[in-house]
Amino acid sequence: MRLRKTPAAIAASVAAAALAIAGCSSSGSSTAGSTSSSAAPAQLTVWRMGSSTPAQVTWMNGVISQFHKQYPAYAKTSVKVVFIPWTNRTQDWTNALSSGKNAPDITELGNTDTPTEASLGMLANITSNVNSWSNKSNVVSGMLANDTQSGTIYAVPWFGGVRGIWYRTDQFKAAGISSPPTSWSELVTDAKKLMAKNPGTYGLGAPTYDTPAVASFIWGAGGQIATEQNGKWVAELTSPQSEAGIKFYTDLYLTNHVSPAKYIGQTELGNSGATSGGANEDFALGKLDMYIDGAWASGTFPANAQGKSQWASFPIPSQSGPSPAPTFAGGSDLAVWSASKYKTPAWDLVQVMDSVPNSTSFANSQGFFPPYTSQLTGGSYSSNQLLSGFAKAATNTQISPMNAKNWATADATDLVIPTMMKQLMKGADFDSTVAAANTQLQNVLNTGSQG
Repeated sequence: MRLRKTPAAIAASVAAAALAIAGCSSSGSSTAGSTSSSAAPAQLTVWRMGSSTPAQVTWMNGVISQFHKQYPAYAKTSVKVVFIPWTNRTQDWTNALSSGKNAPDITELGNTDTPTEASLGMLANITSNVNSWSNKSNVVSGMLANDTQSGTIYAVPWFGGVRGIWYRTDQFKAAGISSPPTSWSELVTDAKKLMAKNPGTYGLGAPTYDTPAVASFIWGAGGQIATEQNGKWVAELTSPQSEAGIKFYTDLYLTNHVSPAKYIGQTELGNSGATSGGANEDFALGKLDMYIDGAWASGTFPANAQGKSQWASFPIPSQSGPSPAPTFAGGSDLAVWSASKYKTPAWDLVQVMDSVPNSTSFANSQGFFPPYTSQLTGGSYSSNQLLSGFAKAATNTQISPMNAKNWATADATDLVIPTMMKQLMKGADFDSTVAAANTQLQNVLNTGSQG
């Protein structure tokens, strides 16, 4: 998925049609090795999301060469790679499922897509394959959990990205901060120290339209946004733990005054739809001391960004520490198509695409992380001043309810949590505002509509 914004919601008519088709099909429950030919196919088709760039083509060509060498039986199997625009993916998946034509053998999915597409019968059951996969124990558990429904695995994580907190080591040192904060109280104390040492700056940005950041503070207090219970979504914004996280984020502006009023109503990139001008630009220009975003954020920094050699990161702290708060992991998965005639060869190619070296090299080229704990904790990231904090955050991730089929409607269309945060920072009554948002969120997650 695109890590800054949730994917567009699946149109109701498309989803309904696909669900009807899925209800008549048993192909989604077949395992990759049990009902398909393991003979060498003449061709395997891989759907990749996004655009075909020279770097993407070079990487895929390298993988295909490895596939032919590691599996001599497939030496003459050609691999056709089709790049699908992100905006077309749900319609193309639905068309392939309904027509049974021009379908892939392997498809990349945004990880928020995987549960929905699995439920519609598009993805093969690869449980036995994954359980015997040598890399399984190395995969970040929270990422694989997203690809699992009722004990059945439908995809494997390929790469992902998480948010952490950017800072500058020289500013920390000048303010007498010897190590990054690990609790909320330390985070506020350090923000105020930085503001005192750097007059005219703000300590930590808190845009109201940054739901993944808000989610980490809710999770960091032990709360949940919503949980799925008996097939229904139950919103939990009003639990004491969730309210603690919401209040802390709100108070970064209201009570502690470490975030400016200009971020009310903004995303981390400024006003809605902007690509720069918000907290990202302020941090890059030295006007904001700490900034919540992913490792990819430097791509939106202005050309005259300051202190590049001093940039570093740390995970978003939990309420009381010392372990970091969970963070939302957005990224891509790899799945075998349910109707593929060559599920065994397809799974073999997935294993090559998602090997530790290949996943790592691809993730690095895109500014993301591989899904492997060994790489995140003991790889080159641990010695990288900027990436080490993000890598540590990536070992403790959550995704639900951002993978609910109506999440995009709740967040990107109806702006339930962003609107709540905006109202709270403008002084609205806390209890009634959170309660109203909780009701709205639950209605949208279950029905696609607030009322």
